[in-house]
Amino acid sequence: MNLQQRNQTWHDDVFNRIASNNALGMRHTVDLYNHSRRTTNVTVRVQGATSSRTFRVSLSERACDCGQWKLSGIPCSHALAVCRQYVLDITGFVPECYSITAYPFTYISGFFAPLADVEDWGEPNFQLRHNLIVG
Repeated sequence: MNLQQRNQTWHDDVFNRIASNNALGMRHTVDLYNHSRRTTNVTVRVQGATSSRTFRVSLSERACDCGQWKLSGIPCSHALAVCRQYVLDITGFVPECYSITAYPFTYISGFFAPLADVEDWGEPNFQLRHNLIVG
């Protein structure tokens, strides 16, 4: 049975990541929405710890102070905690490119042609450089 037959919105890898982030978000405390800044603060308390961390989440910008949402496009646990608090459908916060309906078009468009084997890769016509950040 394929993903569309199971009526699943995202590929298993994306679904599992969202589910994992959602489970983490269940332990977060969501503070009130700041209307002037259009942000919500999410406080993360580690069980047994005396301190906590606060992350600012902006649903309109699809951003969180942790940086994970901007990096992957998949809502982080803090964003999902806000969605849960305000009863928002998370589907609108996950990019369409992660949907199972968009996935096949990656290959159909001809923009991305998968290679069958490592042997097909060939030699690159550029030199890779490693960037070091020292500090």
